[in-house]
Amino acid sequence: MKTVRFRISLPAIGLALCATAALAAPDATPDTNLSSSDMLSRAKDSVSKMQETVRDIAQLQEQAKKQKDVIKLNCVNDKMVQVKGHMAVADTAMGNLNEAMGKGDDDGRRHEYQRVSILFQKVLVLGTEARNCVGDDLSYVGGVQRSEEIDPSIPQKDFTAFPLPPVDTTRPPLATAF
Repeated sequence: MKTVRFRISLPAIGLALCATAALAAPDATPDTNLSSSDMLSRAKDSVSKMQETVRDIAQLQEQAKKQKDVIKLNCVNDKMVQVKGHMAVADTAMGNLNEAMGKGDDDGRRHEYQRVSILFQKVLVLGTEARNCVGDDLSYVGGVQRSEEIDPSIPQKDFTAFPLPPVDTTRPPLATAF
């Protein structure tokens, strides 16, 4: 009964993603009423956490390589490529944030802070997905147990097996006299 496993693991994945979003919410909320120094410190904290996620995904890649599981490795590699792309955009956004702060551009500062916050949330989700690629689902405990009961009132006879008609083995008459 493989469907039992999917019924258990899909809600577990959903809970893991919600938990990640809930953990990221206090730091990643794009509060545009922060001072410049608070925005900069929160953005730097978000980037450092994103770098930790990159290191975690690299460890997951090594784990998948040791297991010699190509499917897991491809999945983790896909997540790593996406995270590296987000990291490149976040680095650009950090540079633009510093530049906007130097110019005193409040709108530019808010915009770049929001970009870093959104990228932080995306990277956290990708980190969770990478952990799910290799099977590190912490909310799922234990193996799947299967049991089945057969109603004793069901007859044991196989109703799909019909008796075959007898085969006619007589030779047909000749069509011509040649």
